[in-house]
Amino acid sequence: MTKSQLILSIIVIVFLLMDLTAGIVLLVNKNKSAVRIVYSSDEISRLYALDSAATKGTVSNEYANFKFTQEQKEYFYKTYQEKGSVALTICLQMMPTKKQKQLLASDAETVLRYGFLTGDDFTINGKFIKKKYPDIKRIQVQADEKKAPELFDLSFAVQKNDNIEKYIPEGFFVYSTIRCRVIAACVVPAEIGFDVSKEIPYYGFACNGGLIDFENKSFDFSGSSMIFPVQSNQRQSLPEYRVLLSENPENKTTKEHSVKVQMNVGGEKLYLNNVATARELIIPTGALNTPFSRTEFTDNSECVESLIMRGTKVSGKEVLDPIRTDPGLILNYKTSQWRTADYEIYEWDRFPQILFFDTRNYEVQDRLFRRLAFFVEKQGYKGKLLTNEELGDMHGYNAHDYSAESMARFFNKATELNFTLNEEELLLKRILIHNGLFEDDGIYVKANEGGLVSISRETPGWSRTNLLAHEGWHTIFFRDAEFRNYVSAVFYTFDPTSRDFLIDYFKSQPSLGYDTNDEYLMHNEFMAYIMQQRLSEVAKYFVHLANRSTVIEFTPQLASYIIKTEGRGFEDAATALNDFVFDKYGIVCGNIALVNR
Repeated sequence: MTKSQLILSIIVIVFLLMDLTAGIVLLVNKNKSAVRIVYSSDEISRLYALDSAATKGTVSNEYANFKFTQEQKEYFYKTYQEKGSVALTICLQMMPTKKQKQLLASDAETVLRYGFLTGDDFTINGKFIKKKYPDIKRIQVQADEKKAPELFDLSFAVQKNDNIEKYIPEGFFVYSTIRCRVIAACVVPAEIGFDVSKEIPYYGFACNGGLIDFENKSFDFSGSSMIFPVQSNQRQSLPEYRVLLSENPENKTTKEHSVKVQMNVGGEKLYLNNVATARELIIPTGALNTPFSRTEFTDNSECVESLIMRGTKVSGKEVLDPIRTDPGLILNYKTSQWRTADYEIYEWDRFPQILFFDTRNYEVQDRLFRRLAFFVEKQGYKGKLLTNEELGDMHGYNAHDYSAESMARFFNKATELNFTLNEEELLLKRILIHNGLFEDDGIYVKANEGGLVSISRETPGWSRTNLLAHEGWHTIFFRDAEFRNYVSAVFYTFDPTSRDFLIDYFKSQPSLGYDTNDEYLMHNEFMAYIMQQRLSEVAKYFVHLANRSTVIEFTPQLASYIIKTEGRGFEDAATALNDFVFDKYGIVCGNIALVNR
């Protein structure tokens, strides 16, 4: 073979190899879709296309059918095991042709359909069974495309089951009358509802499908019971609603005009106060009578930008994680949904590291907080750790409030003295560390911001309402230096005779046991006693205190002064405090809640 023939042969062989390689690439990729699926932060792969529409990722008056690889199906399983739920979210872009734009303007039906492919859609050998469309028996999400945004996310959840492997879909389908591009797909924990607060609107559905309401005034959550737990305990936890309210200043509550959104959950009405200082509200489903039902917004529905039901963290062996909520839902939270028999823990949804404890009775409450009460506040006992024998049958309080700093002193003193605490107090310490009120600092703890409140179910309902407000104001006092400074300024500038009466009132009630020489404590209690009731009730409340026989006997002249002036000094102080907290937090005297029944 000559040199030129050799070169020619090599060129031919190279071209043949290139053709063969190209053929193999085409063969390998002929069923790969242009649509990619994301199933972790750094794992992206292409879907398997079952038809030409799925290959292109563009649908126009036809169906596109996509199949998952085994690896992709395994990520469904992994997500479910780690998060407790799993869904497939797809991003869709509406791309109507000129003719289709005319269709959208007509009375003709334009419909979007999205659902899962199951084992019934394939032969035993894995071959796709093409079915006659539309298949009305399919469970799917549907929408009228005339009202659809140009770009949006659409999510479909997988039904919960102990054998979740059997319920993981084989793939999914999309049908659209109008040309539509499937941009991407993503395996995520389930979130049911709508969210139009972001640049790309979101609509999520349970495994029973449904119709998209692009006007966002209602949503049917009846299928969510097939996705999330319906009972709370240490092994599972009920989901929560997250509501996002409009930031439009025209829709906000002012001092002169209240703007409340009425939320109807299965016939139960909630009123959400749309204040300028709060955008997100958390509503635990355990606080509601029928959470897995149709939810509608009536009054001021235009204020709502998102309503999402999502899973919450499972507690495990010990209940350390609080239920995030607005305080307005704590008092009537169903004890049947508590995760322990003795107590439940909540965290104020607007203020991290403010915890609320509700206990079954005073006995449980005492085991958690009585020794702490004497150590922190009780006159004659402050700074002392009392043994169980020394505590005897002495009374603590029917409600408690403590700063992280004061509780850290208590636990560090016990460590320093090698003092034996009871099991409930040690549990309390673990809860405080777990939720960031404390940090481990060797054998001691270091206090961060925050505080806690405790009330009891043994307290009558009318009193629980005042106590929750009273103790709740204390926790804001603990965490906000600006508020503390403002309270201090009001304390020293309001009517001095009324201030003297308040100090004498504390002294006249031995059961309170306040150390009246503790300036920080006096400022804190002055504020809470004023702000625990509505502004219109403040003056009458202090006149009522002045009329008590024990108070008249202890401080007759000051009591007479309060009665004669009709408590106006306290009303003036309350007005100043009320203006401050409304401007900063959007709440007012007598009501620390933004969600009310």
